[in-house]
Amino acid sequence: MPKNAYLDTNAFRYFGKAFESAYLPDDLKDRMLISPLSAFEVFAQLADEVQGEQVLRQVHAIPHWTNTKRSGLLPWPNDWLYYVWHGKARENDEFGRRVQSAFNMCLAADSVSSFKEMADDHKKLMDDFKIAKAEQFKALLDAARVEKVRAYDMTRDWFESIARSVDADPTSKPVAEIVDALSAHHEFEKVKLQRALTDPEYNPLSRKNQNDIIDVDQLVYLSDPSLCMMTADGGFKSKVRDSHQAARIITAQATDLMDPSKAELLVRSALSGQLV
Repeated sequence: MPKNAYLDTNAFRYFGKAFESAYLPDDLKDRMLISPLSAFEVFAQLADEVQGEQVLRQVHAIPHWTNTKRSGLLPWPNDWLYYVWHGKARENDEFGRRVQSAFNMCLAADSVSSFKEMADDHKKLMDDFKIAKAEQFKALLDAARVEKVRAYDMTRDWFESIARSVDADPTSKPVAEIVDALSAHHEFEKVKLQRALTDPEYNPLSRKNQNDIIDVDQLVYLSDPSLCMMTADGGFKSKVRDSHQAARIITAQATDLMDPSKAELLVRSALSGQLV
């Protein structure tokens, strides 16, 4: 049974609407953690002149549904993968400290104009991350296309890509160990690749597909059996069916996630193991 929950990007936005003026009960707030991908994708939108004020209200709602007085921000995906592989956090993790500091500054922002420069920085951070992940996926896709097959076992390529991202020797871990630890991530990536192979025009570097590509990195946190992810995106369940982590992907209607009473019920049910 999961002890804590985190939100994908869309659910994060929906909670921002649900809890603008409402509050999640304290016993649940203490169990809501924050995916940095979700937070920084939202923070980047503070730079948008049209949506900025609305986004700022959603940012100010964060303390209404999670306890920001304790460290509830999950590590950046690559730092999480480092821990999965090495069994310890990165030493001298300057990037992680910068992410935490930027997060705290976002919560303290009192106007869009005061936050403009940092919002632009967040947008660049997310754009760079998306491009890097899109290029990794393109390498998988190109390798499969060279084989001229519609079904391609990408496990070895996927495994070695993770090893490179965490500065690890691929021979230092059994492939099966990492596949098991990142089961949902592996299955999502495998299904996404198979679907891309059916479309000769599929371009991983297009803006639309970049957004889809980083969805998979929300799933790395499910390597911790105490965590579940809440989302309104049915694409996760359509791609992750066989993984032993699939039951901890909680899919809800967007309208329910934007309703404070229904959102509270969903969180309580998910954390009691009554909702899948």
